[in-house]
Amino acid sequence: MSANPVIKDFDLNLIKVLDAVISAGNATRASKRLQVTPAAISQALQRLQNVYS
Repeated sequence: MSANPVIKDFDLNLIKVLDAVISAGNATRASKRLQVTPAAISQALQRLQNVYS
Protein backbone atom coordinates (compact mmCIF):
# COMPACT_ATOMS: atom_id res chain seq x y z
CA MET A 1 0.00 0.00 0.00
CA SER A 2 1.57 3.32 -1.07
CA ALA A 3 1.23 6.59 0.79
CA ASN A 4 -0.99 9.36 -0.48
CA PRO A 5 1.24 11.70 -2.56
CA VAL A 6 -0.16 14.75 -0.76
CA ILE A 7 0.82 13.28 2.60
CA LYS A 8 4.16 12.02 1.30
CA ASP A 9 5.17 15.48 0.04
CA PHE A 10 3.69 17.40 2.98
CA ASP A 11 5.96 20.12 4.38
CA LEU A 12 6.03 19.59 8.14
CA ASN A 13 7.19 23.19 8.64
CA LEU A 14 3.63 24.23 7.82
CA ILE A 15 2.52 22.72 11.13
CA LYS A 16 5.11 24.84 12.92
CA VAL A 17 3.78 27.96 11.17
CA LEU A 18 0.18 27.11 12.00
CA ASP A 19 1.07 26.51 15.64
CA ALA A 20 2.89 29.86 15.81
CA VAL A 21 -0.05 31.71 14.27
CA ILE A 22 -2.53 30.09 16.65
CA SER A 23 -0.44 30.68 19.76
CA ALA A 24 0.63 34.20 18.77
CA GLY A 25 -2.85 35.23 17.70
CA ASN A 26 -1.96 36.65 14.30
CA ALA A 27 0.49 36.31 11.42
CA THR A 28 2.54 39.38 12.27
CA ARG A 29 3.40 38.21 15.78
CA ALA A 30 3.99 34.68 14.48
CA SER A 31 6.43 36.03 11.92
CA LYS A 32 8.39 37.77 14.67
CA ARG A 33 8.47 34.57 16.74
CA LEU A 34 9.69 32.52 13.79
CA GLN A 35 11.98 35.31 12.54
CA VAL A 36 10.53 35.34 9.05
CA THR A 37 8.58 37.95 7.12
CA PRO A 38 4.79 38.23 7.42
CA ALA A 39 4.66 37.40 3.71
CA ALA A 40 6.39 34.08 4.38
CA ILE A 41 3.74 33.27 7.01
CA SER A 42 0.99 34.20 4.57
CA GLN A 43 2.47 31.99 1.85
CA ALA A 44 2.83 29.08 4.25
CA LEU A 45 -0.79 29.44 5.32
CA GLN A 46 -1.87 29.50 1.67
CA ARG A 47 0.07 26.30 1.00
CA LEU A 48 -1.54 24.69 4.03
CA GLN A 49 -4.96 25.81 2.88
CA ASN A 50 -4.32 24.29 -0.56
CA VAL A 51 -3.56 20.94 1.06
CA TYR A 52 -6.75 21.03 3.12
CA SER A 53 -9.08 22.88 0.78
